[in-house]
Amino acid sequence: MEMLHGQIAAIYLFDVAEAIDLPAAASFISSSVRAKFSPKPATPAYVRYQQPPLLFDGAGVDVPSIDGFRVGFKVFDYGIISLRLTREFHGRWAELADASDHLVENEALERQAERACRNVADRLRSAITDPRPSALTEDYLVFAINELSRPHSADELVEHHGDVIASVLRGERAPLSRQERDEILRNRISYLANDLTIYQTCNLPMYSAVHGNAARTDCRNLSVRRRRSD
Repeated sequence: MEMLHGQIAAIYLFDVAEAIDLPAAASFISSSVRAKFSPKPATPAYVRYQQPPLLFDGAGVDVPSIDGFRVGFKVFDYGIISLRLTREFHGRWAELADASDHLVENEALERQAERACRNVADRLRSAITDPRPSALTEDYLVFAINELSRPHSADELVEHHGDVIASVLRGERAPLSRQERDEILRNRISYLANDLTIYQTCNLPMYSAVHGNAARTDCRNLSVRRRRSD
C-alpha cells in the first residue's frame, strides 16, 4: 500500500483596495514582519520585491485556524490581501482524491476565507486607499507531495497514477474520459527525472468594464518533489 506525505495549501487572493500603506498597516498588527526575498544563485538581480509584502500568522488577528488549516496572511502595497491555508497530508492516493473532492469549489471554505480577509481589511482601514466595494478573487489549490513510500520517476507516476492525479486536479470522483485525462496530464513540468508538477487552470479571469466585476480565477497544482538541501 503506497503512502504519500506532503502538504495541501489553499491560497485566496482578495483585491480589497487601490493601495495599502504597509508601514501604517504594520502598526496595526504587532506580529507582522516584512517578507524577505531569497533568490537562488541563478536569479537575475532585477527580480526582487519593489515593496516587500507584510506577513503575519492568523493567530495575530484571532484566526489561528480555518477548517483544520493553519492560517497565514500576506498584505501587498497594491491592495491585495493573500490568505494561505496549509495542512499536512499523510495518506494514500485515494485519500488524496477524497481531500480534493472536499476542497475543490468548497463554498463554505471560501466564505470563511473571505470573512477572515474582510476582518483584516477592517483592521487596516486607516492604511487603505480607495477600498473596493467587492473583492475580486483568485484561488489556488496546491497538493505538494514530498515523499512517497515507493520511489517513482515522473513518467512512472503518470503511467501508474495518472487517472487519480487527473481526478485530484479536476476535483471529480467519477471516472474521466481518456481525452479529458490526457488533456489534464499534458500540462506537466519536470526538472529532474523524479520530480513532477502538473497544473490545471479551471476558470480564466474575465473582467466586465460595464459592470465592473470579475469571475474567480481557479487554479490547481499537484507537485511531487523529493526534498533537497540546496
